[in-house]
Amino acid sequence: MEEACIAIIVALATDNADEGRKRKKKQRIWSKEWFLKRNKYTHHNLLDELLLTSNEDYANFLRMDHSTFMELLEKVEPYIKKKDTNMRSAIPANQRLSTTLRYLATGQSFEDLKFTTAIAPQTLSKIIIETCEALVIVLKDCIQVS
Repeated sequence: MEEACIAIIVALATDNADEGRKRKKKQRIWSKEWFLKRNKYTHHNLLDELLLTSNEDYANFLRMDHSTFMELLEKVEPYIKKKDTNMRSAIPANQRLSTTLRYLATGQSFEDLKFTTAIAPQTLSKIIIETCEALVIVLKDCIQVS
């Protein structure tokens, strides 16, 4: 009788352990696979090509020419530059600025903008706010509020 009880207890414990394994949450994905290939899918590849082939299209894309973009980048870079970590590479300041300018120029939603920038919408919202704040700081003498 004792052996039967022990066998039943062991069987129940094994069943409960199996159920516990089945109930575990699915492992969360840190980032979508194509976001990790940002260097391949980012709009900066397009900007580089436009710079070489069509200055007019480059200016239309960002609403400014390359020299103006570089001048603006030089001013805001100290405010928006991030450091790489062991977990991932930081999004470079030039991509942060161009993404913000594209957002301001087009008014695209973050969901739409993620496809041209290869940056997650949640990250885009942080980048755009931080970059706009930096623009206000460096351009405060040029901005007139009515």
